[in-house]
Amino acid sequence: MQTIFLRFKSVVLIVFFLFAYQHLSSQDNCSSTLESAEILFEQGIIEDIPGLLAGCIRDGLSTEEKKRAQKLIILSYLFDNKVQQAENAMESFLRSNPEYKIQPGDPAEFTSLFSSYRTFPYLSLGAFLGGNLTSASMLEPYGPYNHNIDNGQFSILPEMHIGAAAYIFLTNRLELNIETIYSRNSFSYTNLQYGFAEVYKKETHQRLEFPVLLSYDLNGHKLNPYFRIGASYGLILSAHSTYRRTNLNELNEAFNPLESNNIDISDSRTSGTFNAVMGAGLKFSIARGYVIFDMKYSYGLSNLVNPENRWDQETVFRYYYADGDFMTDNLSFSIGYRYSFYKSTKL
Repeated sequence: MQTIFLRFKSVVLIVFFLFAYQHLSSQDNCSSTLESAEILFEQGIIEDIPGLLAGCIRDGLSTEEKKRAQKLIILSYLFDNKVQQAENAMESFLRSNPEYKIQPGDPAEFTSLFSSYRTFPYLSLGAFLGGNLTSASMLEPYGPYNHNIDNGQFSILPEMHIGAAAYIFLTNRLELNIETIYSRNSFSYTNLQYGFAEVYKKETHQRLEFPVLLSYDLNGHKLNPYFRIGASYGLILSAHSTYRRTNLNELNEAFNPLESNNIDISDSRTSGTFNAVMGAGLKFSIARGYVIFDMKYSYGLSNLVNPENRWDQETVFRYYYADGDFMTDNLSFSIGYRYSFYKSTKL
């Protein structure tokens, strides 16, 4: 069995080296072909240049060599007075190099044809991940305690999210952002009730968020700050909570803590929520896209509690807790990547 494995490994290595050798040999041949085509162009022998380079453009040239070959084909068509073929070749060049900028050494004929096209991004697709902080605020308190004396407090807890987005370019600086985000959001609640019992609760949601935002770029430079504003609809996929009630003696010392398992409280939460969203960030331009650093604040507009399932006997009598109406806000930080799609139009 070991002998068969060694033979198979040897065959794989031989095939790999043969493929690598063939690829390098093909690239060397095409590099020589490109140099020969450039010599022919200088001598005014231009009719055969497009056919000579066609195969090498498909495969066999480095990125920079492919640009040289494509530009040479365009110039050959222009000097041969084949305007339509030159335009077709230019469109192919722009599809391969949508972010190309005219270089000082580019011939005037190439520059003139290039300038007759407008190439612009129309869509970006991206993905991102990061962390978030969720806070909650009470709208109306309920529960088995004195609301005038005992004031419960929510605390912020960190979690994570991951998402994907489509960015539609409306103008040079204005974009429509449509996102889908999966997130975990957690927060806690603490209340000292009647001076003899401390109640603690940690709640965690799994959510799908669908933000729609308008984004405005502040400049068109390589490092580009932006801000955005919009709204979001969220689906609560699941909600779980843990409870702890700790008794306190006359010296305010804790004793006899009572803790719960992780309890599914999805029926006690509304299925969907609305949020107002605002954010800002930085886009760092790279080839065919951007690296993004984003910060976003989502302000809750909806009560999360389902009033029909507010009173649960176990949580009320065992842990001295019942849901008050509350909503949540969220601050998120993300890093991501966007890949841009371009199209060219003749002016």
